[in-house]
Amino acid sequence: MRNKTITYSLFGLILLLFITYFTAQNAISLSGKSIVNELNNIIQYSQQDKWGEAEDSAKKLVNDWDKLKYLLAINYAEADYSLFLDNLSRIQGAIKTRDTTETVSLALSTLELWNNFTKVVPQP
Repeated sequence: MRNKTITYSLFGLILLLFITYFTAQNAISLSGKSIVNELNNIIQYSQQDKWGEAEDSAKKLVNDWDKLKYLLAINYAEADYSLFLDNLSRIQGAIKTRDTTETVSLALSTLELWNNFTKVVPQP
């Protein structure tokens, strides 16, 4: 009887962990649509030389990131997380210097990182 209790308890704990993990992944995916939208807006605005709008989108992007960063910090490697933060800062700098090429390349790089973050099994 004790072995069955332990087995069922461990099974329940593992099931609870999986449910929690996939619920968090779903929350990140749903909330992350605003991050994808802002990155796409930054690309579009920088190509159209609308730097004021691009700067506003960058601010919204940072605010959206601040809401989700704690969920992502639990699951992802320090290198990807740090690179994402670095890219956010560099995007803001590229927008301030009005460098279209740098802004677009950094936004695309950040978009790739984000897409990797939202995968169930992220690529190394």
